[in-house]
Amino acid sequence: MRDLILLGALLGVAPLILRAPHIGILSWIWVTLLSPQREVYGFLSGFELNFYIALLTGIGWLCSRDRKIAPLNAVTVFLVLFGVWASITTYCALQPSYSVVILDRTLKTIVLALAVATLANSKARMQSVIWIVAIALGYYAVKGGGFVLLTGGRNHVFGPANTMIEDNNALGLALVMLIPLLNHLRVTSRSRLTSFGLMAMMGLTLVAIVGTYSRGALLALAASGVAYALKSRSGLVPLLLGGILAISLPSLVPSSWFDRMSTIQTYNQDTSFEGRVAAWRTSMEIVRQRPLTGGGFSSTDLDWVTLSYHTPGSLDAGKAAHSIYFEVLGDHGFVGILLYLLLLAAAWRNTASVLAATAGNAGLAWANSLARMIQVSMVGFLVGGAALSMAYYDGFLVLLAVTAALAIAVRRPAQTASRPARWMAAAPALSPIGASLPGWRGAPAGHFHMLRGRA
Repeated sequence: MRDLILLGALLGVAPLILRAPHIGILSWIWVTLLSPQREVYGFLSGFELNFYIALLTGIGWLCSRDRKIAPLNAVTVFLVLFGVWASITTYCALQPSYSVVILDRTLKTIVLALAVATLANSKARMQSVIWIVAIALGYYAVKGGGFVLLTGGRNHVFGPANTMIEDNNALGLALVMLIPLLNHLRVTSRSRLTSFGLMAMMGLTLVAIVGTYSRGALLALAASGVAYALKSRSGLVPLLLGGILAISLPSLVPSSWFDRMSTIQTYNQDTSFEGRVAAWRTSMEIVRQRPLTGGGFSSTDLDWVTLSYHTPGSLDAGKAAHSIYFEVLGDHGFVGILLYLLLLAAAWRNTASVLAATAGNAGLAWANSLARMIQVSMVGFLVGGAALSMAYYDGFLVLLAVTAALAIAVRRPAQTASRPARWMAAAPALSPIGASLPGWRGAPAGHFHMLRGRA
C-alpha cells in the first residue's frame, strides 16, 4: 500500500516538474534527504528515485526560460572546483573501483547544489527549499522523538537504512542542523497554527537528538545553542525548549544515557574516541605519503589500505575517517581540504554579507533571519562533524548552495536600484519645463517640476 501511495505521489508531481523545474528541485531534495523508498516494503523498496526525478527536472529545465548556468558566486565556484578535483583524486585513488561509487554520489549532490543556487532565485523559492528540507528531515525528527517518548529512551534512534544518516551519530548531527531552520520558518510564518506546529517539531527534534545517544550530536547541539544565543534576534523559544528538555531528561531517558554522556569528560579513556584518533592518524599517514591527491574517497575503509599505511596508534582494519576534516584530507590531499575549507568560508561570507545588507531593512527581515539561522546550523554541523564522516552530506551541501542564492538575491535589488534605466542613460539632457519663461533663473530651486524628475 505504501508503495502505491508513493508511486501515485511521484506520478502526480511529474507533470508539474516538467512545467516548473524548481518544483523538480524541491522533489529532488525531498527524495534525497527523506529517501522515501527506504520507508516502503514492496516493489519500490531500494529503488533509486533520484535519477528519474533529476532526469525530469533536467528536461523541464531545458524547456523553461530559467537560466541554464549557475550564478557566479564563491560557493558555486568552489563547488565546481571541488568536484573537478575529487574526480582527479578518484582517478589516482588507491582503489579507484571503490572510490568511484562515492564520487558518483558526490557529483550528483554537487549538481543538485548548483541547481539550487541557480533556480532558488527568489524569496518564495528559497523559503520553499528550506521548507522541503524541514519536511524531509522533520519526518525522522518527529518519528524519532515519538519513539523516544513511547519507549522511555531505552533504545537508540537510527536513521533510514543504506543512507548517509543511517548511523545514530549521523542522524543526530543532521537533526542539530535542522533545528535552526525550523526556527527560521517559525519566525517568518504568518500562521499561528503553523508556528505552533513548528515549535512542537523543534521539541520532538530535541528529544530525537537525545534518543540517538550521540555524544557528538550533544556537543554540536551545545555549540549551536551558544551560536543561537549570539546570533538570534528572534526570541528565546529554542532556548526555553532546550531548558525544558534538560529538566525533563531524567523522566525521558534511563540512567544508561547519562552514563554514556558522562564519558565525554573522560574521552581520552574511551575506546570509541581512541578508534577515532587511530582513524585520524591513518588519514594523516596517507596524506603524508600522498600529499597532493590523498587516497581517494573513503580509502580508510579498506583493510589493505590501513595495513599499508599503518603507524603506531593508527588503524589495524578498515574504518571510517570519523571527521569531516580528516575525511577530506585523507581522501583528496591538501588541495582537497583547501578547496573544502574555502567552500565553507565562502558560505559563511555569503551569510555575513546578507546580514550586513539587510540590517534594519524590514522588507528583507526574512533574509536576515535565514542568514542567521544558517550560520547557527553551520556552527553545529562543523563542530559535530569534527568527529563524524559527513563531509559530503547532501543536506549540508544544499544549505551551502542556499547561501549563494540568498547573497545573490539580496544583492540584486541594490544593483538594480543603482543602475539607471537604459532609456534614461541614453536620453539627452532635458531642459526643465518653463526654462524659457521670464524670471526662470531667479526662481527658487525646486519651484518647477523637471521632466526627468517626474519620470
